[in-house]
Amino acid sequence: MTIPSESISNAQARRIILSAQGLTKSNPFGAGLNAVIKAVNQLGYVQLDTISVVERAHHHILWSRIPGYEADQLEKAQYNKRKIFEYWSHAAAYLPMQEYRFSIPVMNAFRNKEDRWPATSKADMKKVLKRIREEGPLMSRHFESDHKSGNWWDWKPAKRALQRLFLEGELMVSHREGFQRVYDLPENIIPSEIDTSTPTLSEYYSHLIKTTLRAQGIAAPKEIFHLRKSDTKIFTSVFHQLQEENIIVPVKVDGQKNYFTLPKYLNQNIRLPEKMMFLSPFDNLIIWRKRLKDIFGFDYTLECYIPSGKRTYGYFCLPVLYKDQFIGRIDLKAERKNKSLQIKNEFWNEFDQPLKTNPLYEEALLSYSEFNKCTHII
Repeated sequence: MTIPSESISNAQARRIILSAQGLTKSNPFGAGLNAVIKAVNQLGYVQLDTISVVERAHHHILWSRIPGYEADQLEKAQYNKRKIFEYWSHAAAYLPMQEYRFSIPVMNAFRNKEDRWPATSKADMKKVLKRIREEGPLMSRHFESDHKSGNWWDWKPAKRALQRLFLEGELMVSHREGFQRVYDLPENIIPSEIDTSTPTLSEYYSHLIKTTLRAQGIAAPKEIFHLRKSDTKIFTSVFHQLQEENIIVPVKVDGQKNYFTLPKYLNQNIRLPEKMMFLSPFDNLIIWRKRLKDIFGFDYTLECYIPSGKRTYGYFCLPVLYKDQFIGRIDLKAERKNKSLQIKNEFWNEFDQPLKTNPLYEEALLSYSEFNKCTHII
C-alpha cells in the first residue's frame, strides 16, 4: 500500500531539523551533567574526533546545545554515571548506554570479519585480554616495551589487538586519561539493568529508523543507513511496516524531495532564535552533506583531509549558522600558549556580508573564544 506524502516547505523542513537537533531553544536539554546525558540520548550519538586545532568536536557539539557546558561533564556521564559509552556509529562516537544492545550487530560484524581493518593475531588478542582480566583496566602504553626491561611484547601488536577487541565488543573504553583510552571488560562497565540481548535484524532496523528520525527530524532512507550495510529486503519490510503503523510518515519537501519524519514533528510552531552559531564540521546537523545542500542550500566540504594547496576555505573551517540559514564559514585556530583565538579567514555568502557587522557575530566570537579558554581574539 502506498501511503500519500504530506507536503511541507523547505523552511518548515529546516525548522523541524533544527528543532530535533536541539538548536532552536536556549537550553533544550537543561544544564549540567543531566543535560549531557539527555543530549546524547536525543542525538543518538556524538562523534568523537582527535582534531584539536580548536576544541574537539564532541565537546563542541555538546557546547552548542548546552549552556555552560564543561568538558568534564562528558567524562562524568561516561565514567561516573555509566550513562553513555564509547563505540562505533558511522565513526567513533559517544552513544547512549540505554541503547547498548543496538551496537551488538556492529560488534558481530567485526567478529565475523566483515570489515576492512587490518588482520590481528588471535594469540595477541588473548594475551591482551588475559592481562586486563588479571590486572584490571589498562591503556595501550601499559603494553609498551623499550626492549630494555624485558617486557614480553612490543606495543604495536598490542595496540592493534586492543582496537580489535574493542570493535568486537570483548573490551570497552572505561574512560579516557589525557585523551588516551582506558580499556576494561564489559561486565565491569555496563550497568546490570541494561539489556544486552542481541536484537533481531528487524528490531535493529526499526531502532535505527526511529532514532535517526527522532534525532534528525527529517531523513531519506539512504541517510538512515549512512555508512552502514543493510539487508535491503528486511530493511524495506520494516520501513513499510513503520509507515503502515503511522510511526513514521513520508513527506515531500517543496513538492519534490522525498523524506520521512515522525508525526510529532509535523504542525509544530517552531520559533527560531535570534542567534549566530559556529558549528563543528562533525556536528550531527552537518554530517549529511546532500541533505545540507538540498534543504539548507549549503555546499560544505571539510578540507582537513585535502592537500593544503587544493583547499578553498581552510583546514578546519566552521559553518556559521544564523537562524535557519548557513551564512558563511570561518577558519579559526586556538593558540593555547598565548590564549588567543586566531581568525585565519572568513567567507560570507554574497547577500549575508552585512551580518558581519551584526552584534550577534561579535557575541558568537566572544562566546566561542571563552569556550576555547582563550582570553583574546586576533
